[in-house]
Amino acid sequence: MSDNILLGTAVHQSKGSNNLIIKLKTEARIGQIVLDKSGKKIGTIFDIFGPVESPFASIKLENNVKLEKIGGKPIYLGNSPPKKKNSVKKRHKSR
Repeated sequence: MSDNILLGTAVHQSKGSNNLIIKLKTEARIGQIVLDKSGKKIGTIFDIFGPVESPFASIKLENNVKLEKIGGKPIYLGNSPPKKKNSVKKRHKSR
């Protein structure tokens, strides 16, 4: 667990989207992987909102994750998703 950073703890589940809402304790980016205490992926950061001094994140949970198992427990930031490479097609110049 030492490789992962404490992201925050669950506050509640959004009624509209069923996403997990957490109060952030560290900087995070949309699309980053979120883990439970054991290091298992529980979802990805879907949105970051609220005041700059005290932001919240909306976590889109994996299908098999139950809120009652992670509610009120520490949540960790996993590795960043791989960056998309710009696909550049090489054009051959005709001479």
